[in-house]
Amino acid sequence: MKKSIIVFKTQHEMVTVIKRVIAKMKGNPAFPNPPAALAEMEKQLPELEDALVKAKSRDKEWVAIKNNRKAQILALLEEVAAYVTATSKDDRALILGSGFDDEAAQKKSGTPAIETLEVELGAIGEAITRVKNAKGGVAYLHQYATEAPGPNTVWTSEGSSTGVYTFKGLNSDKRYWFRVVVVGRKGLKAYSPVVSRSIQ
Repeated sequence: MKKSIIVFKTQHEMVTVIKRVIAKMKGNPAFPNPPAALAEMEKQLPELEDALVKAKSRDKEWVAIKNNRKAQILALLEEVAAYVTATSKDDRALILGSGFDDEAAQKKSGTPAIETLEVELGAIGEAITRVKNAKGGVAYLHQYATEAPGPNTVWTSEGSSTGVYTFKGLNSDKRYWFRVVVVGRKGLKAYSPVVSRSIQ
């Protein structure tokens, strides 16, 4: 399993990640069949938070209880992360939409990251996607979909050597979802956030 989507440095950050994953995974159409570990993690979280508070006194018993509960909930978190990794198929937008983070994977691989995506409406039936040129990026794929992103979404791609592209001939009064993929050396890819717009 690729554990790099689990990113935290402190126990406080760990709790924050767990809460974010629980909130974002609930009812998320991109992840329709989450493992039982998700519900179990939500059930165990209050017990972990209680143990973290009581262990601050450095009472050996509570430190041991905290460590046990932390190990249990991390095992559950890794199970959920494995499901997200398999289901998302390395789609950064889907990974971020689950509450996890893939920054560690990007830093490790050297893949350039895209932090923001701007989508402007041009003339009738036009949309302009724009990202800052990513350091290390050798090509860009500007993409759109006609449905909310999920594991089986079909993306229409247009290649470009720059971070700007104008889509033409889109249907007016219809909502589209846009993203940009930057391709680095050795074929490594990074995805921008997804932005939705109704075309005029």
